[in-house]
Amino acid sequence: MAKKWTEEERGKLKAYREEGMTIEQIANKLDRSPDSIDHAVRRYKIPTSTPLTNKESKEQVEIVSNLEKLDDKYFEALKKKAKSTWSVKKTQVKASTGKKPFTTYLVMGDCHVPEHNMPAIKSILYMMDDIKFDGIVNVGDYMDFGSISHWNKTKKLTSEGMKLKQDYIVGNSILDEFDKRLPAGCDKHFMFGNHEDWYYQFIECNPMLEGMLHPTDELKLKERGYKVYETYNDIFRIGQLNFTHGIYTGMHYVKKHIDELKTNIIFGHLHSQRERYESSPAKELSIGGYALGCLCSMSPSYMKGRPNKWSNGFGIVYFYPNGDFEVRLIRIIRGRFIFDGKVYNGNK
Repeated sequence: MAKKWTEEERGKLKAYREEGMTIEQIANKLDRSPDSIDHAVRRYKIPTSTPLTNKESKEQVEIVSNLEKLDDKYFEALKKKAKSTWSVKKTQVKASTGKKPFTTYLVMGDCHVPEHNMPAIKSILYMMDDIKFDGIVNVGDYMDFGSISHWNKTKKLTSEGMKLKQDYIVGNSILDEFDKRLPAGCDKHFMFGNHEDWYYQFIECNPMLEGMLHPTDELKLKERGYKVYETYNDIFRIGQLNFTHGIYTGMHYVKKHIDELKTNIIFGHLHSQRERYESSPAKELSIGGYALGCLCSMSPSYMKGRPNKWSNGFGIVYFYPNGDFEVRLIRIIRGRFIFDGKVYNGNK
């Protein structure tokens, strides 16, 4: 059972947040898990900083680029950063020169903005400062879309304070951070998951809004250079590896993907990392299935404090010139992971 927050603890949490302490630092102070702190900040609507003066309004815009969650009271001042005026900056990272023996892709999914896990995302950004990726694949559920979810249709209290445009502002900010670390000419792919599909379900119930608020437009995906797969359960292929958001569930979901699709497949959706191999019908290399994990909070409000087997994580895929590949699934633990002998800590 989840530990209840006393009034004294909530007061301390508010004070620590106003001091600018990170989720991890507060977790150590209060002897709680980072996910518990993140959940409490959202549940009790605790601001991330003290109110800004007019002179500080420009600084608040910069906070967006630093991945801080936006407070609703600053929303009006930040509207100009939304669809109509969002400026997509070109990367300053130069493309790789010369022929390489392999290409390197970053594969990620299930950020569920604005329910994303900031330390987990920052840890990947720090790694991207060291590694020049040739390609990136987002396998879907980048946005959570809780504000237009059919699950929240009758939950007025749950939906209070949720604003789609505000979510898009945060989503653009995080994409900015990824894109500026990718080299010119990077091979970019962005898939729609079941949460992006909620947009289409919303339009089905509100046809007068058709053509507005579309994720591809609001996130400036084509302007950013992404190839966008707007059909839920779509599948595309790079070399010998196929990508999808995640089609099957159940206890043996990786095996189910391999059995049904009969090909190498990497996907998200289930929020937990797994890796499995099955024999190839052609008696060649075995078929591999890979579940990525997620980059969202592992204790969202709708879980109601129930334990789960979710894990923060992502994948790095190396492709040989002939299409063969190697997958490295990397688990992020409390906002940090070790790769190539170095610790990448997103809590800093």
